[in-house]
Amino acid sequence: MFELIHADCIKVLRNMPDKSVDCIITDPPYGVGIDYGDTYEDTRDNLDLLVREALPEMRRVARRVALTCGTRNIQLYPQPTWVLAWLYFGNNCSPWGFNCWQPILVYGADPDLRLRMRRTDTIRCYDRARTPPEPNSHPCPKSLNFMRKLANRVAPSPADTILDPFMGSGTTGVVAIQLGHKFIGIEINGDYMGVAKRRIAQASPDFQLNLALTAKDITHEHA
Repeated sequence: MFELIHADCIKVLRNMPDKSVDCIITDPPYGVGIDYGDTYEDTRDNLDLLVREALPEMRRVARRVALTCGTRNIQLYPQPTWVLAWLYFGNNCSPWGFNCWQPILVYGADPDLRLRMRRTDTIRCYDRARTPPEPNSHPCPKSLNFMRKLANRVAPSPADTILDPFMGSGTTGVVAIQLGHKFIGIEINGDYMGVAKRRIAQASPDFQLNLALTAKDITHEHA
């Protein structure tokens, strides 16, 4: 089961019941000036507003929230329950040198503790290429390999429902479907939604059935 929603995620989240999904896995904007088109201006002030309005709703809706936040504006986020480290050998240059890791903030209990397991707090994924295996109009997509490892770490049960409120080109959705999860994706940009629809339809076991997949468009509702 998967559902794609073309809308402002804050409006959608506000209408979702408490703890209605198991896990949110998402890659929100970083507030560093990336060009996302006309739907969102990637400024620090807008990120600050997004954190204050969207994150409380995400934590209310999901039992666990895992998000990539970059390093430049991590101070805008409230203290997480725990932190994962995404380790890679990259070439991002920061004022103090070369950045070879990024934090993953997690709000909610570690599922491994419930399963009486202990695993590393590091996700090693060295294929940090920005370009996915197929043409993609999104300016900063995450790799399938990284998202697969993250999903396996924070949502180990295939029965989990995963929500991505900043779906972008749909990488989280592709991984969720490949791993047998139910998936809900929300994206405000129509161009990125088109890419996500195609990729998720191709990833679904019901590819032929869902080839003409359409997304629920509520961008003009609840104005």
